[in-house]
Amino acid sequence: MPAPYPLLDMPPGSIKNIHEYPAIHMAAVHNMFIQSINAIVAHAPTLPTNKLQPFMVFCFTVIDNIHHHHHIEETFLFPELEKKLGAGTLSRNFEEHADFVPQLDEVKVYLQKVQTGELAYDGPLLVEKIHSFSDSMMLHLSHEIPTLDASRLKAVFTEKELKDIDSQGLSIALKTVSFYTSIPWGMVCANPATPWFPPLPLPVKLATRWWFSRKYREAWEFGPLDLYGKPRQAEVEKS
Repeated sequence: MPAPYPLLDMPPGSIKNIHEYPAIHMAAVHNMFIQSINAIVAHAPTLPTNKLQPFMVFCFTVIDNIHHHHHIEETFLFPELEKKLGAGTLSRNFEEHADFVPQLDEVKVYLQKVQTGELAYDGPLLVEKIHSFSDSMMLHLSHEIPTLDASRLKAVFTEKELKDIDSQGLSIALKTVSFYTSIPWGMVCANPATPWFPPLPLPVKLATRWWFSRKYREAWEFGPLDLYGKPRQAEVEKS
């Protein structure tokens, strides 16, 4: 099985510096996707039959949240930034989505056919399909971070302007995700090195642990972390 993709190095700076935050935030989001892809590839070949449906929920949630992330970028974040950076300055970020999204969608179609029983589940085939797009996706994730360089943003945006964009983006995200799938997924596929991300209000985290995660609880067992941010492998080694 191919080695797991390494997580992206976090850009230098502080999350408290609003001009440095967009690149740091973007890298943190991307690391959630990398954690997710690695988790799917790790579990797919040896998936127990009785875990198939929860695994389908996990996989669909990953794919849907990659699409959700792209939607916010394409319809809100990048257009807002281009108002001052200049039209087309972030166009490469848009264009690279086409390098892997069609193959990503093919994976979803395959999984839907497995879920309905039209096709038998094949773990090695799923890994092969994941790797049909994952290399291109990883390149894109690394390319996107430098386009949000702090000095570039500081030259044209005030702190207040960037804070307003960030607040609007978070508001849009929370209004357009499922608290029963997206939020638990974000918590179990986060990076332990960045415990501040995703930037969920404490009441949302608590409600997710105690209520929202329960509907598909078995699905979140495929994430590398538990709902408290602890690596699952560490728990196995202690037992």
